[in-house]
Amino acid sequence: MKKYDNTIEYHELLMTYNDTSKSLNYNLPDGYHYSFYKPGDEKDWAQIHIESGEFMSIEHGLKHFHDFYDSFIDELPKRCFFVENDKNEKVGTATISLLQNSEYGYDAVVDWFAIKRSYQGKHLAKPMVVYFIKLAHDLGHSKLLLHTQTTSWLAANLYLDCGFEPFKVENDIKGWQILNTITNNPKLKQYGKVSQEKIYSPLALGIVKELNKLYSDDYDFAFWDKKGRNDIEVNHHGQLDKYQYYFIDNQLILENSLRKENDWCRFHFSITIFS
Repeated sequence: MKKYDNTIEYHELLMTYNDTSKSLNYNLPDGYHYSFYKPGDEKDWAQIHIESGEFMSIEHGLKHFHDFYDSFIDELPKRCFFVENDKNEKVGTATISLLQNSEYGYDAVVDWFAIKRSYQGKHLAKPMVVYFIKLAHDLGHSKLLLHTQTTSWLAANLYLDCGFEPFKVENDIKGWQILNTITNNPKLKQYGKVSQEKIYSPLALGIVKELNKLYSDDYDFAFWDKKGRNDIEVNHHGQLDKYQYYFIDNQLILENSLRKENDWCRFHFSITIFS
């Protein structure tokens, strides 16, 4: 199973860490070091998230950066950090965001934790989690809120292993059951599990089935099915392709939304079961 898998049915998961004065002790491997955000690092931040599968393009990443950070941009040099390799290439990042309005009594939240895919598995993740817990403490936050999701199941499992606890489980019990089914984390035992077929989104599986015909397995994609959106973006060797999907007679239709007049493609396949 992929470390980030958006064929998994999407559910948001809330976690908390309620005593930042206490944390595990993990150091970065030799050859890596931390640095903090400086003006001009926006593209590096976006590139990390592209190479982790979060965004499909620099433009998309920069838009998210400014939409999210501009309200507290002056705080970033002490709140947004990077991990760099021995060539000073930024390969991972995370932020302790300062909330303008407290959420469930928390005034700080962990945001935008990501590691480039080519650097995943190099023992960077646990040191980074420990680092942002300690950073929160140094910034005066005794407790932390964290938003994650079922599609980032490996990261969610890592947070639990590093001391975070499930929060507001009653808001979406199925999300925690999906995570428990995938990870068997002992902190989730009480929530039960779902059957294997209920882990995945039928819509996402259908999209992947057709995209595999076009791109083989060497691509990243994102899709949106909320708030009236029906968009798909595909990053294939740095090229961004866009599609829209819709249904005709129980068939899912993918249409290239970048097509020019008399230059378009349409793909379809049958979907019979939707939850």
